[in-house]
Amino acid sequence: MAKSSRITHSDKERQLARESKMKYKFNSLRNEFEGGKISSFDQVFAIVSETRLATELNISFYTFRKKINDPGEFTVSEMMKFAALIGIQYEIIHAFIMERIRAKGKVKIFRG
Repeated sequence: MAKSSRITHSDKERQLARESKMKYKFNSLRNEFEGGKISSFDQVFAIVSETRLATELNISFYTFRKKINDPGEFTVSEMMKFAALIGIQYEIIHAFIMERIRAKGKVKIFRG
């Protein structure tokens, strides 16, 4: 019985260590976004994996990958979750996604 409690305690420690590591990664991501240094999803994924980000946003991996390839598919709700997850203003994520859409050539911006 003592052995199983050690395993449980060890599992809790590992879980806390994982959560702490993710907190640091999301803080790094926040700092990079706020500093205007993030200009691609590759830069995002260099800090937080695609799989982890999809999981945290509650989007299936394959659906998330489709949205990365066609950023116009991100919903406002998903962008709001993304912003909240890393602790930045929605407008920063919105601008990032809009720039990804423009870079893919999916939307032309008309200036009048």
